[in-house]
Amino acid sequence: MKIIAVIIWIGLIAFTSSAEAAWVVVKGQANIVDGNISKAREDALEQALTYATLKNGANFTSSQKVLNGQLVQDSFSLVNQAQASRVELINELVEGEKLTVTLRVDVMESQGSQCDSQQLKAAILVPQFLIQDRAQLRYGNIGLFEKDLSQRLGDALEAQSLTSFVHIHANERLDVEQELVDIRGYRLPSWLSEITDSQYVLLPEIIDISTDPAESQMLGLWHSDPIRQFRIRLSLYHGISGEQIWSDSYTSSSPWEFERQETVPSNHQRFWASAYGKSIDKVLTNVVEDIDSALSCRPVLGQVVARQHDRVILNLGRRHGIQVGDKFQLILQQNINDRFDKMRAIAGKSRAEIKIDQVTEKTATAILVDKNASYNVQINDLAIKM
Repeated sequence: MKIIAVIIWIGLIAFTSSAEAAWVVVKGQANIVDGNISKAREDALEQALTYATLKNGANFTSSQKVLNGQLVQDSFSLVNQAQASRVELINELVEGEKLTVTLRVDVMESQGSQCDSQQLKAAILVPQFLIQDRAQLRYGNIGLFEKDLSQRLGDALEAQSLTSFVHIHANERLDVEQELVDIRGYRLPSWLSEITDSQYVLLPEIIDISTDPAESQMLGLWHSDPIRQFRIRLSLYHGISGEQIWSDSYTSSSPWEFERQETVPSNHQRFWASAYGKSIDKVLTNVVEDIDSALSCRPVLGQVVARQHDRVILNLGRRHGIQVGDKFQLILQQNINDRFDKMRAIAGKSRAEIKIDQVTEKTATAILVDKNASYNVQINDLAIKM
């Protein structure tokens, strides 16, 4: 085991009086492949800085210069909603085949550009990825890639997201046509969110993981690894209204470093330590950032799932950030038929308030504060933190 302590000082970046500075301590890890510590160090630094951006709503770009295995130059720039005055690499730990770095980042965040945060997290249902062309799984014999990719995405959201946690259902595929979801999506997400107690439903789809032919010169004197594509589309649906609130596509490509007939299980670390696996992880990090951005200004809506006299149970709990003593405003929900005779949810005013007195991991029990205003409270009514 080897420990190296290094401190990196970055020049002070100008900031305005509307910004607040905060120190953030983050860690990054990377596997050492073929003894290449320099490459592992770069990957670990990049991961740590990415975590810093996720915690503060900022975007870093970084570059490192390595000479004879030593980190001799680092440059960082920060855009969008935050600025950095200083970055310190506190320590670097090499243990076995894994390298870990710990950074201390001084981030200044603009107050005017942030939404008011309720410090609550929403549950997102993540099912198994759909795939447009299953024949593409034959290259590398990655037949369980859809399941493993959903698990990888769920793990990334769980580790990095500031606005959500996940209900991973990687073994369950939603066998629905994309057109059906687009037209009647407000029914399917609502049903799924009810049976899983999720505030949002994510529909993930693999569009392309094809492999371009490898290039070679005459007589086979020169050869390069084939390039494998990675293109996905993700759509996020609100669990109550069923509306699509966010959708985006992501594309990357990387060398496929394995032999054509070689079996490369996508749940093995060897797959994720390859260039292709690392490129996927970078895409998933971008996915987490974009989902956080989409949810950052949306209040987490709970629902009344049970009521007895002056007590109600909400489908929000400790994992969502609920604490004993929190107060919620109840919003009456009604379902009306639209022109296609499909049910749509609408909200009505209510003076009913509740106060949390018991909390479990997934639910919370509350007492109705004003009994006179609670006569119309029913199961499925909405609750928003005050």
